[in-house]
Amino acid sequence: MNKMSAIIFILNKLDSGEVTTKGLAEELNVSTKSIQRYIREIENAEFPLYNPQKGAYAFAEGFSLQKMLLSDTEAGLLVLLNSFVDSLKNKKIDKSFDIFRKRILSENADSPFFVKFQTGPKYEITEKTKTIEKAIKDNEYLTIESVYNKKIQNLKPIKIAYFEGFWYLICLVGHKNKVLKYNIDNIKTITTTNKYFEITKDITKILKESTNIYFEMERKIKVKLSIAKKAAKYFKAKQYFPLQKIIKENKDSSLILECKIAKEEEILPTIFHWLPYVKVIEPKWLDDKIRETLKQY
Repeated sequence: MNKMSAIIFILNKLDSGEVTTKGLAEELNVSTKSIQRYIREIENAEFPLYNPQKGAYAFAEGFSLQKMLLSDTEAGLLVLLNSFVDSLKNKKIDKSFDIFRKRILSENADSPFFVKFQTGPKYEITEKTKTIEKAIKDNEYLTIESVYNKKIQNLKPIKIAYFEGFWYLICLVGHKNKVLKYNIDNIKTITTTNKYFEITKDITKILKESTNIYFEMERKIKVKLSIAKKAAKYFKAKQYFPLQKIIKENKDSSLILECKIAKEEEILPTIFHWLPYVKVIEPKWLDDKIRETLKQY
């Protein structure tokens, strides 16, 4: 493994927790002296490390590449640049780079902005994901077995989609193009077939309209909702439901919304989140279901 790859690997490991020189040496198939040299270079680049125990290293509490908005590759480049600048022994360049490095590694505590992103399993490049990506590109049928279901054959892989912190494989099956979704982490086995299909359905529009993973190809259920005054401004500013539209603004600033869904799961989590400010006007069976759920709770 070359120096750049090794440093990126070590930074990635540090970002996940404590590492040991012995463990890193075994994983990278290099000597412990090489690992110690790489660790020194990371320290010289002013990444805050400490020794929880002999032969072990970790980032100082509160520090992470994610918090610094750095990828492990960017952090690795910073280490190598620091090493290169040191070798030049030019005070002006060294001073400029020192300012640059500190600016990158600052926590941006004075920034007026904070954005909270959904967290979940990282999308990892594995044999499984490589097989999925290739099958989508080639329009090749797949046979899949998940940890919950029996094997299903002749699946048409269409998209890899990210919803609420998890990665899903979206497939179509059968002549009616029924939609199946698999959490990629829950796919037990995946087999290529050397059989190919023609794309007859584009689900991009459906995906863009969806607010969670419970979508289907067609949304035939029309839902009418009352939004109380206290929540109205949020529903005017953001789409919370599939195909959401305001059909009436009342004098008291409350709203009547309409949306279309494929199944109740598309909107129930949002309705429960906004209770008591959201009420189902129709269909009655959906209102009854919400009331029964609350009664059971």
